[in-house]
Amino acid sequence: MARIPLVTLNDIPAHDKAAFDRFVKTRGAFPDTGPYALIAHMPVVAEQLDLLRRTLRDEPSPPQPVQELVMITVAREMDCGYIWYAHAASARKIGVRGDIIDNLREKRALAGLSPEQQAAVDYTREMLRNRKVGKAAFDAATAAFGQRGTLALTNLVAVYAVLAYVMDAYELDPPQHATEPALTA
Repeated sequence: MARIPLVTLNDIPAHDKAAFDRFVKTRGAFPDTGPYALIAHMPVVAEQLDLLRRTLRDEPSPPQPVQELVMITVAREMDCGYIWYAHAASARKIGVRGDIIDNLREKRALAGLSPEQQAAVDYTREMLRNRKVGKAAFDAATAAFGQRGTLALTNLVAVYAVLAYVMDAYELDPPQHATEPALTA
C-alpha cells in the first residue's frame, strides 16, 4: 500500500484540472496504477515528466532494446520492483537476451553484451552509483550512440531514476508479473 492514496478525480484542484485532463488524454487512460497514479497529484509535473519520458522513448538512439535494458538496469540499481515489473518482459520481447535479464535481476555478472549494451549498462551504473560518469564510460557511450544519443541516454536514466525515487519514497509495490520473477533483495 502506498504512503498516500492513488490519485482520484476528487483530488484534483480546479486550477490543475486542465493539466490533469491533458495528461489523461495523452496517456490514453486514467492513471490508476504505477508511479503516475501518485505523481498525478501534481498534474503539471506528471504531464511534463511524461512528456520528457515519451520524447526520450521516441529517440532512435539508443535503440529501443537498449532503452529497455537501461530501464531495467535503473530498476536493478535502485531496487525498484515496479520499473522491473513494467519493463523486464518487454525487454525480453524486443530482443534483450533472457540470460542478460536474468543475470541482471539476480545481480550476477553480465556476459556477452554487445558493445552498445555494455556501454549503456556501464554508463547507467556509473551515473547511478557515482552521480557522475567517468571518461571511459562517457567515451564508450558517445562512440555507441553519438552525441545526441548519449544525451538521450543521460536523460533516460534520469527520468527512470525520478520514477524510481517516487515509487520507493511512497512505497508503491508492484503487482505480481505473469511471467517475470520479481527483483530479489
